[in-house]
Amino acid sequence: MLKVELYEIIANGENSGTEFKRDDIRPEQLAKEIVAMANLNGGKILIGVEDDGTISGIQRSDLEIWIMDTVFRRYVHPMLVPYYEEITLDDEKKVAVISFDQGNAKPYVLRNNEREEIYIRVGSTSRLATREQQLRLFEKGEMLHTETLPVSGTSLNNLDMARLIDYFENVIEDK
Repeated sequence: MLKVELYEIIANGENSGTEFKRDDIRPEQLAKEIVAMANLNGGKILIGVEDDGTISGIQRSDLEIWIMDTVFRRYVHPMLVPYYEEITLDDEKKVAVISFDQGNAKPYVLRNNEREEIYIRVGSTSRLATREQQLRLFEKGEMLHTETLPVSGTSLNNLDMARLIDYFENVIEDK
């Protein structure tokens, strides 16, 4: 990424696909943002940029290893493989850019403290997914097929036996 592109992203501010974070962020907080974005359309997280767009820079010399080994491997499930790069600015400050596409194994979860939480991105914030949002993510990840779920409060008496017999005799037999 060119410096000009980085400045343009910062000037546009945070949104559903862009998040700014300081480099002293806790791993579970960073993973929460990653999970939420992966459950939407993917995005970019800029480390070393304050919420207001001020560039504070990164201080850690092992930031890439920490992000890959700690954040992605330990907290984000299933595993995503991001693109990591550091951009050095004219004043020698560095900004790390973590880029990743939307996940295709939805829903992505934050694993922390023996819990799994599903987050979604709403504008520039990440929040816990509601039950309905979770169901949609499971469907998108092809892990849930609503047409095969039982309908509560029903029994065999609710079936139209004539239609069922017709289905087995004519539809299934044709295959």
